[in-house]
Amino acid sequence: MLKSRHGVYYLRNYRDGREVRTSLRTKEWATAKLLALHFHLGRAMPFRKLDLTFPSGFEIKNVNTAEDFERLKELLANGSIQQFLSESSRQIEEVRASLCMPPSGAVHASQQAPGAPVKARTKIFSEVVSLYLAEKKLDNTRKTIEEKQSTYNEYARLFSDSDINALGDEPAVSFKNRMVSDGAKAPSINKKMSYMKDLFSYAINNKLYFGSNPFDKLGVSNKAKLRAATQSYLAFSDKDLKLIFENPGYAEFMNEPDYLWVPFLGLYTGARIETLANLRVSQIQEDGGIWYLDIVKDKNLNSVRQVPLHERVVESGFLKYVEKVKAAGHVQLFPHILPGKNGYSRNCSRRFGQYLEKVGIMEQRKVFHSFRGTFISRMTNLGVHPAVLMGLVGHYEQKRVDFSSPHFTNYQEEVKPLHVFKAAIDRLSFDIQFSAH
Repeated sequence: MLKSRHGVYYLRNYRDGREVRTSLRTKEWATAKLLALHFHLGRAMPFRKLDLTFPSGFEIKNVNTAEDFERLKELLANGSIQQFLSESSRQIEEVRASLCMPPSGAVHASQQAPGAPVKARTKIFSEVVSLYLAEKKLDNTRKTIEEKQSTYNEYARLFSDSDINALGDEPAVSFKNRMVSDGAKAPSINKKMSYMKDLFSYAINNKLYFGSNPFDKLGVSNKAKLRAATQSYLAFSDKDLKLIFENPGYAEFMNEPDYLWVPFLGLYTGARIETLANLRVSQIQEDGGIWYLDIVKDKNLNSVRQVPLHERVVESGFLKYVEKVKAAGHVQLFPHILPGKNGYSRNCSRRFGQYLEKVGIMEQRKVFHSFRGTFISRMTNLGVHPAVLMGLVGHYEQKRVDFSSPHFTNYQEEVKPLHVFKAAIDRLSFDIQFSAH
């Protein structure tokens, strides 16, 4: 036997003059020894004698004939070894088949009723998927859950919904190669590989998969290369912002509440479009005279934050819209939106793209997400403390910003997080005139 760098034990055999290594699918040394003994007996009996010494010191000498071998199998079927052979019968047969060995018959017929199916040790692929997704719903967005489910459905359709422990390296590599041959883009392939790797990591950690992760290191390109090959978004210039918000046709063309308000909020908060389109009325809150967005769920843990509303937003009539929706008893800030596969923002994103073309902004790298880049670059140029800026846009966990540092205590009149964030965001200035009417 040998041990891989992942800790999995392999059985080495020679077949047709070359070495063949077969995974024993276990990281337990005691289990690996018993598996190896079982296989070795079956292959070695026709050719040579065996002498066995058990951990207790008990010895069996000169095992040679078929009759000796049968007596030895009866001995191995007693006590804890019997339990081991019964529990690992599926694993034994799979590895024996890969070694071109006949079925072992390790499980004695008396252990189960005639015709009764062998009880599976592990769960089938789809059952593991259900368990995994139920847990991930606690911290993954709806869109991510749907993308993962789609990936797992595709994999099961290609490689069958069988015992997850029967799905090893070969189908994993085939899944990747199939996407490559179908012309899928590197980011899409890597995302699906990541989803599969996470699933098998979950199975391993929850004692449902007993080998090494078959999707480990199966990406098609590293992140640095992908970033170098991907064009980034461009921030909006002052000229762009005037074209967008000072156009007399803005309110007419952006003729739904989300179309009207979400771009304006994006400019002054740097928040993502889905975060804004999915806001609830209860997330528009006030504390000590400061109105803010209480973002309780977003892309990740760092994205949970409080973003004060800029004075321009407060003066714009946005809060009057909030009060109107609240008085009507609605839960969502934009109650007319029905969530789709990609969340709440699809129509708003598409409409905004159409509006950019209408006002003559044709650069493909200028999209709604450009508001985020605009916000970050302008705040950076103003010299806003990096920890504060990252806390505002969700790149750093707000509650970990240290407001006891000299930077805050020496230069802020009142060191309260919301006041500090409000003072920072109000420094932002755009030379535009926006009207919601």
